[in-house]
Amino acid sequence: MDSTIEKQLIYLIDQLIETKLQQNEDFLRFTYYEVIVKEKIDSKLEKEFLRLAQNKLSNMGYSVYLQEQEFFYNEARMKVQDNELIIAIKMREKDVGKWKKNTKNNQ
Repeated sequence: MDSTIEKQLIYLIDQLIETKLQQNEDFLRFTYYEVIVKEKIDSKLEKEFLRLAQNKLSNMGYSVYLQEQEFFYNEARMKVQDNELIIAIKMREKDVGKWKKNTKNNQ
C-alpha cells in the first residue's frame, strides 16, 4: 500500500477517534455512513481502514468488534449491526475478568 494513502487513513482514523472520544470514551461506534460514504473510502481501502483502526483502538485499550461480531456491553449481549463497521469498548480492569469469563463460555 502507498505510504501516502496509509498516512491519510491514519489521519482520518485519528480524527474519527478524537470525535468519538468527546462523545463517549467508553463506547465508540463507527458507522458505515460516516466512514465509507461521508469520507469516501472505497471498497479497496475499507479493509485497510478496518485493520488500521482495529490496531490503533486495541493499542488504546479497547476491545474491538467488527461487523456481525457479538459483544457484551452494560450487561447486555449485543451484535455489531450491518450499518456499523466497528464497535470499540474501553476495557477496564474490573471488566477483564467478566470478558474472559464470557469469552470462555461462548467458545
